[in-house]
Amino acid sequence: MNKNPRIEIPNSVAVAINLAGTIKKEHDELGKDSPLVVLDWKAYGPVITEATAINQQIEELSRKLEQLSQRRAALAEPVLDIVRSSRDVLTGAYRAELRKLTDFGFEVDDTPRAKKPANVTTKKVSA
Repeated sequence: MNKNPRIEIPNSVAVAINLAGTIKKEHDELGKDSPLVVLDWKAYGPVITEATAINQQIEELSRKLEQLSQRRAALAEPVLDIVRSSRDVLTGAYRAELRKLTDFGFEVDDTPRAKKPANVTTKKVSA
């Protein structure tokens, strides 16, 4: 073993909370024989317990958020399809008064488009 080992403190709060929980568990198991009896566990113990519980809630919510994000992504194409189709039908129905599309929630930008410089060529890039 190296004569000068380094013992790093985690930079991640979640990892530090898990480490504190492991330290507390080992301290509790050793009881009066623990070298950590010199620390104020009456103050730190509840903080570690609450931080651990909050950390678990965050992990559960993160998993739930990931599931919801995946489900939303799966629904995106049909939603975008109905939005495009609605725009197209409404554009035909109200071609003389396109501002009516704002009643359906669309933003209608009727400002003139900027002209492209004559010497610039554009290439369509496929994804």
